[in-house]
Amino acid sequence: MHSKLLLVLIVFITSLSIARAQRKTYLSLYSEAVYFNSGSDKVFPKFRETLKGAAKAINADKEAKAWIQAHTDSMGGYLANQVLSDRRASAIYTALVDLGVDSFQLKIDSHGEYIPFKSNGTAIGRALNRRVTIEVVRPYIPVVKSVPVCRIKGRIIDAKTKQPLETRLIFNSLAGTDSLDTDEDGRYEYTVAMETTIEVRAHTKGYFFVSKLAETQNEAIIELNFTLEPAIIGGKMALSDLFFKSGTSLLMNASEQALDGVVSFMKFNSALKIEIGGHINRPNQAPVPEGSSSFRLSQARAVLVYSYLITNGINKDRLSCKGYGNSEMIHPRANTPIQEQLNRRVELKVIE
Repeated sequence: MHSKLLLVLIVFITSLSIARAQRKTYLSLYSEAVYFNSGSDKVFPKFRETLKGAAKAINADKEAKAWIQAHTDSMGGYLANQVLSDRRASAIYTALVDLGVDSFQLKIDSHGEYIPFKSNGTAIGRALNRRVTIEVVRPYIPVVKSVPVCRIKGRIIDAKTKQPLETRLIFNSLAGTDSLDTDEDGRYEYTVAMETTIEVRAHTKGYFFVSKLAETQNEAIIELNFTLEPAIIGGKMALSDLFFKSGTSLLMNASEQALDGVVSFMKFNSALKIEIGGHINRPNQAPVPEGSSSFRLSQARAVLVYSYLITNGINKDRLSCKGYGNSEMIHPRANTPIQEQLNRRVELKVIE
């Protein structure tokens, strides 16, 4: 008794796995069942229309396959029930061939009593278990929706000589980070899905990096060129994408990418030593005293970048930081929010 129950469980799990795999691979075109009297393999005339419907679905599609699965109830011995389910499967197979179905489109599985649809403890349950199911399927080929794309292309040149630069480009978006190198003429082309805002950052050894944003919405092609300044001793670069909240050393949202850009710059230029200078916005005023809270704010902004670089693997011996207060504002007489924001900045200066 125990071995029979174990066999029933194995057959059921195997058939369930096959059915699940088939549903993932095939598209169902038709699914019906034919029921039988106890101990009989005779097909009732009332199921003639069911068989015609199955034949029509199969004949309409040369790629279609019909999966015929025959079952019995548990009355009688399991060997006799297996033979009976074989006969029921054969009866349906023959009926479909007589209706013009190509036999190569038919597949038979005979399960005997081992995969009941309902409990065999009731007459209704046993009647529903005496069945042959016919499922007509075809290979399922999912339709892949094409995604509109945007081509970002351009050229990178030296700001002084106007000569092309072989450059590493880094692309940051919500989809992740990607990179590519330009050709010998400094040209590149990159394809990205539309409806994406993407940061493009250009790095090459011996030059300050440059970051730009590409808004790809509804744009098939975007021309994005870069002019890189040589990172020579005394050269400066303002971190234009590093924004601070007014009166604090707290970064505004989305500024972390700018810090990652500095990390990459330092790794690309492993021999450089830089000073990190912090600046505040105090337009139309004399330079603030070095001990004042305003001056300390400029130092705190420089220290923030300094600490980030060390945390991300840059040797502290290559770094120094200094606060400048408001002594080197880009716009000493700033009168717009944009000018004031540009005064609140951190600059990199090559010192060695």
